[in-house]
This record gives sequence, structure tokens and C-alpha cells, in this order.
Amino acid sequence: MKEFKINNMKNIPINILEGKEVDNMKAIIINVHGIASHFQKVFYCEDCFEFRESLFSDFNIKSYALEFHGHGKSEGLKCSIENFDDLVDDLYCLVKYIRKGDSENKIPIFIIAESMGGAVAIKFNIKYQFETQIKGYILLAPMCGIDDHLKPNVVLKNILMTLSNFIPNFKALSTNSKISNSCKNKKYAELKKECDFFYHDKMRLNTARECYNTSLWINEYGSLFNAPLFLLHGIDDIITNPQLSINFYNKVPTKNKAIYLPKNTNHSLLIGIDDDDEHPKIVWEKITSWITNILEIK
Repeated sequence: MKEFKINNMKNIPINILEGKEVDNMKAIIINVHGIASHFQKVFYCEDCFEFRESLFSDFNIKSYALEFHGHGKSEGLKCSIENFDDLVDDLYCLVKYIRKGDSENKIPIFIIAESMGGAVAIKFNIKYQFETQIKGYILLAPMCGIDDHLKPNVVLKNILMTLSNFIPNFKALSTNSKISNSCKNKKYAELKKECDFFYHDKMRLNTARECYNTSLWINEYGSLFNAPLFLLHGIDDIITNPQLSINFYNKVPTKNKAIYLPKNTNHSLLIGIDDDDEHPKIVWEKITSWITNILEIK
């Protein structure tokens, strides 16, 4: 595994993790994280890039991972999103970088994206799918909508939305602590608190605004998404709203789609509720099986 940086469209260096070369490469997979997160190692588990790289290499699939600007080892103000499309363009820059060595688009590319990254992947598909020809999308608890308990009341929301135009980087909302507290795996939660690559502070106004507006945009325009899709969302998720993910899934016109709605999980389906939880392995089995089936379709 190696790491390197490429510039995004605003000339901000963004950090990329690249897995080892694989023999007889059948596909490439791009891993995309959620808000305030990254792909640096916290501890070895089914969620970390090291595990993903090893898993996919067994299927002759090469792995990449993107750390959005302002996240992980990428440059930029930490967890500040001035325009959500900037994140979409971060992903586009990585896809273009990968395609430089494959100008005829012969190698299938899959995108696996979690939470806020799932919303990025949805917008990416609608904006760039015709050009990039991504083979398939795996969305884990995508941010098609934010759970109501994370939102302020209507009056306060309107005030904060207005303020976000004047003091956009002001740290105002306790969303991050609520997300962290929702994790049932206490070992992971403690290690997460100790990791400097996570953003632990209050959510910035511009970031909250862009995530909220994007969820509304997906609700209105998500039916324009058109590519093979595997959507996975814990039915009792209290961070991103599973019902809105189901609504999005039902609107997607492609016939090549599947959905998995497990119970009693973390928001991150790749983090077990404890060390004995085998469910993340089940999730990976479903994902690799779905990808294999897509690759076999002529």
C-alpha cells in the first residue's frame, strides 16, 4: 500500500491510498468515506483500508481510497464544506487520475461509498456517469436524508442557515458527538476518540448547510441516478434515515439493483457492535458476491 496526493479542481492536495498491484486485474474499486472520517488505520477490522485491500485482491480487484479535502491527510480546512459539489469533484479527479492509464475505459471501476460519501457518489453518478462509465455503486447507509434527531428545530435551522452565509466556518452543531455516541462498539468508539485523523469538533455551519441541502437535492433528483446499484442500510440507523434511502432506491430506474436492510447494526455496517459480531463479514460477502455477478454480466 502507498499514499500520494493529487490536486483537486481548486488545487487543494487530496490524499489517495493505493492498494498493491494485483495479477490479472478484473476491476478497480474506489473507497469513499463519510463526514469527519478518513482511511487512516484506527485498528485492524473489516472497515479499515488494509482489510479492504486484502479482501479485494483475492478477487483480482485493485483498491484505491479517497480522503476528501479537509479530511484525513488531505489539505484544506478540517471538515469544512463550502460547496458539496467540491466533494463530488474530488472523486472525479481520482477517477480521471485512474483512467489516465486506461484511456479506453476497459477496466471496470466500482465505487463503494458510506454515509455522506454515499451522497457524493449519487451526485457523482448524475453529474459524471456518462463520461466516467462507472460499472457499479455500493452505497452503505447513504446520506439520502439526515435523521430528525440530528436536526435543530425549524426556527433555529433557519437562523443557522442564514448565519452560514456570513460565518460559514463557525463550529456550531454537536452532530459529531451524536454520531460518535451512536456507535455500539465501545472499543472502536474509544479508539476513534484517540485518533487525530477524525474530526472531533462541532460541525461547521457551512458543512451542515451543504449536507442538509444535498439530502433535499437527492430527494428531488435522485431518480436521475442510473447505474447498477447495491444499497445497504441498517433499518434502525439513527444517523442517516433508512426510509429515505429506501425511497431513493425505489426511484432509481435501473433494473440491476439490490437492497439489504439489516437490523441491530451500527451506522457503519462494517463496524461490528462488539468483537464477536460476524455481521460485517456477512456484509462483505454480499458486496463481493454482487460485484462478481456484475462482472459476469456480458
